[in-house]
Amino acid sequence: MIRNFVQLATVIVFLALPRMVFAQEFKVGDIEITQPYARAMLPGAKVGGGYLKVINSGSADRLVSATAERAASVQLHEMKMDGGIMVMRELKTGIAIPANAITALKPGGYHVMFMNVRQPFKEGETVKATLTFEKAGPVDVEFMVGPAAGGMPKMNHDDQTSLHGSHADHATMTGSDPVSSDPQQAIPVKLKAMFETAGKPLTVEPVVVKGDWAIAGWAQDGRGGRALLKKKDASWSIHLCSGDGLKQAQALRMMGLSENDAAAIAAKLAEAEKGMAPEKLALFASFEGTVMVEGDEANAGHQHGGHGK
Repeated sequence: MIRNFVQLATVIVFLALPRMVFAQEFKVGDIEITQPYARAMLPGAKVGGGYLKVINSGSADRLVSATAERAASVQLHEMKMDGGIMVMRELKTGIAIPANAITALKPGGYHVMFMNVRQPFKEGETVKATLTFEKAGPVDVEFMVGPAAGGMPKMNHDDQTSLHGSHADHATMTGSDPVSSDPQQAIPVKLKAMFETAGKPLTVEPVVVKGDWAIAGWAQDGRGGRALLKKKDASWSIHLCSGDGLKQAQALRMMGLSENDAAAIAAKLAEAEKGMAPEKLALFASFEGTVMVEGDEANAGHQHGGHGK
């Protein structure tokens, strides 16, 4: 009962928001698309995420497919826990759009995934796409490209709570914990506490640190990647997960690091990984794209496993 009340209140709050909040609006039938945006992609990346809100003022519908001019294909995805591991999966039957409700496609839940992008998205660009609904039909949409480090471009940061795509374990993913005097211990402990499960041990190495930033390599159950962490308010929080993109100083600057910190931590990472087994480095590289875990100030997307090759 309480949960239903909270969901109802969420819908009322959304519908009461001033129209100026929805800077971009695209409409087909009873379906209105607002705030479509994508993040700038790291150099060489082939996979990018897209987010938006669907306001349905009519009967139940379903988002069944999408296309984009700069992507070989576009998939509809969901992040969810699977056997204790946060993974990404394609929703081949589409995303249900309930009647008289707002469905948010956002980091950590439902989202659009641009596959085999021919030219990585750059901040300030607009990416044209077409979304097709089962009943309402197709609607042309323009995704504005924001900063790679997160944040919606030229839009107000309104409440991102939605009826769909959220995870109850958000507090666990973003909660604070005291920083050990040695980040080489604190960071593995944090990641293991968040992701390690019985029968699926998590290895965390190497960990390199520069100032308030750290990069940690991880491997679990045949998957792997690298995590960029930031120290804030006496805790280490995962900022994003990626693959080989986090080896590049240029990419790290796009994520918010200063030029000096980006160069220093990239050099430290190269040195730390120099003697590692090729199999482990291949796992780190297998993480495709970039997934925000702590972004938009409070909108966390969760990825652990992700687009492994």
